[in-house]
Amino acid sequence: MSNSIMKPSLHTPFANALVAKHDGLLCDDGPEEQAARVVAALERVSAVTPFAPMAEHLAVDLAGFGEVPIVYVTEDEDYLLLSDAADALGWPLHKAHAWARHMHDYAIRDQREADEARGDGRIGWDRLLDYVDLGLNLIEDDPGAKPDAGGRRWAHAGDWLISKDRVPHLLVNSPWGKEFVDNSLPAFGHAMRKVWGDKLRSVPTLGEDGTPTGGNAYDDLFSTDGLTEEEALRRARRGPALGDDEPPG
Repeated sequence: MSNSIMKPSLHTPFANALVAKHDGLLCDDGPEEQAARVVAALERVSAVTPFAPMAEHLAVDLAGFGEVPIVYVTEDEDYLLLSDAADALGWPLHKAHAWARHMHDYAIRDQREADEARGDGRIGWDRLLDYVDLGLNLIEDDPGAKPDAGGRRWAHAGDWLISKDRVPHLLVNSPWGKEFVDNSLPAFGHAMRKVWGDKLRSVPTLGEDGTPTGGNAYDDLFSTDGLTEEEALRRARRGPALGDDEPPG
C-alpha cells in the first residue's frame, strides 16, 4: 500500500472520491496506487501555495453550455475538475485531457523562459498553476482510434484541475467552441473598443489575398452587432439555445 494512502492528507478524501469516479477507466494500477498519485500531485501544489478542497458548494457557469462545481481553491484562484467540464459539455475525456496536456506543455515552456529571464536560479510556478495534472492513468473507449490486437478501440486519458480563468479557452476548444466564439464576438468587440477606442478606425482590414478591403478594425473586426454591452454579455452567456427574452443576433 502506498505511503501517501497510509498517512492520510488533507487531499486524501478528494483523491479517493476521484478514483472512485473513474473506477471503470483505471489502467495498469489499482485504486490505492492511483489515489496516492493524486495526493502527491496535490501536495506538490500545496508546497508552493495554500491549496485546499472547496468547503462550500459553488459552481462555474460554462457560458450557458453547462455548469460544474468548484472543487479546489487557492488564495487567488478557483479550480474545476476537467472531467466534470467534459461531462457537462459532451466532450470525450481523452480529448479534453489532450487539450489540457497541450496547454500544460506551453505553460512549462513559458515558465522556463520566465525563470531564465529572471536569472536568479529559482524554478517558478506562476505559469504552471492553471493546469494541475492529477496523475491518473485511465483508458477510455475511442471509436476513432486504431483497434488494438484484441480489436478494442481506446485512448489514454487523465484528469486535471483547471483554473477558472482558463474556462474561456476550454470552451473554445470544446465541442461547443464555434458556438461559444460566435456568441462572444459582440462582447469581445465592446472590450476591444473600450481598450483601443477610435484608434481602431485607423487600422485597415485586409482580405484573404492581402488586398485592403477599405474597411477598418473598429467596424469590421470588432463589431458589436448593434448590441449594447449588457446585451452582448447576455448573448455571450446564452449557451446552446436562445430564450424568448434574448436580444436578436
